[in-house]
Amino acid sequence: MKIIPTSTQNLVKDGDTGVYYARLKIQGLNKYRSLDTKVATTAKLRLPDKLKEIRESVPTGTVAAGMDLKSKYDELALIYTRQVLADPKLRPASKEVRLRPIATLRRTWPELFGMEIRRVTPASISGYIADFERGKWPFLPRGAKARTVAGNSASTFNKLVTCLRDTFELAVKAHVIAKNPAGDLTYQRPRKKLLNLPNKSQLKKIVHHIRTKAGKGRIAADFAEGLCYSGFRLEEANSLHWEDLDHERRMTAVKGTKTEGSARIVPMTQAFHKLTLRIKSHREAMLGRAVQPHENVFEASEASMSLATACKVVGVKKLTHHDLRHLFATTCIESGVDIPTVAGWLGHADGGTLAMSTYGHIRPSHSSEAAQKVRF
Repeated sequence: MKIIPTSTQNLVKDGDTGVYYARLKIQGLNKYRSLDTKVATTAKLRLPDKLKEIRESVPTGTVAAGMDLKSKYDELALIYTRQVLADPKLRPASKEVRLRPIATLRRTWPELFGMEIRRVTPASISGYIADFERGKWPFLPRGAKARTVAGNSASTFNKLVTCLRDTFELAVKAHVIAKNPAGDLTYQRPRKKLLNLPNKSQLKKIVHHIRTKAGKGRIAADFAEGLCYSGFRLEEANSLHWEDLDHERRMTAVKGTKTEGSARIVPMTQAFHKLTLRIKSHREAMLGRAVQPHENVFEASEASMSLATACKVVGVKKLTHHDLRHLFATTCIESGVDIPTVAGWLGHADGGTLAMSTYGHIRPSHSSEAAQKVRF
């Protein structure tokens, strides 16, 4: 935009389009707002109200106060990054997930960061999104030696759409642009993950293989069993202290590690009750004293490698920590526990909607057994 000053204070003209703008300096930075007219007399009449609008809508001290009509997307990305990092409600892992699309954009659309925000059109964003959805920019994942991936999964795609929407919305709120150019983007429907979990016999073999290994086999097996018998998230299991366990009432206080609303009190399954009592007895025998309330229940903080090795030996698909959470939920449902109750134990706040979608397809063995009970 070519700025042409006028004889009226705070009134300028775009030399390229002939449209008049209100210009107001706040904290040393010029703020521009279109007066939507090319007629000087009309612009002068609208100017006072537009200046008032600038003062009220862009208060000093806001995160986006430094943007103006010439701001580029690189500045917008920086402001968005600062906002995410400063949000006290987000956990570090959640912040990393929200900022990951910025790195994806720099890799796949580096030209965007040098563009003026107001020059980015819905058509250019739609074209980029279409190419991304088709997997135009494959890359070599961290740790991989040769195999490239498209990197356009539904989860990655939807996070990218959210990032574009949220960043440009900052520019809308700062009145740099009138409409969000990414506002019409739609999300992909994630593919339903069909759970391929081990049966009870296979699970026993997996745990036995881990437990009988020298070194950290015992504590890794305890951790894996703990996740399987409780359905806790990895962070929840790592935050579990002895003071959180009420063995007399068979209840567990789970800290909300994912969201504030995920904190909950859940009943112990019989297997989890026996496991934690066994861990406590062994720990006290080894230490020669009682366990302290603030000490962690589990000595291990993860068991991924142990699980992978054991699954390979047993001949089943590799299990992750989160698969053990799925195994807990599936076993509960197969045992006759209703889905809303299981959802509450898992810390879901949707009353069972996610659980119904995730566990609608139970293990084939149980499904076959259930089919045999049907009589006509």
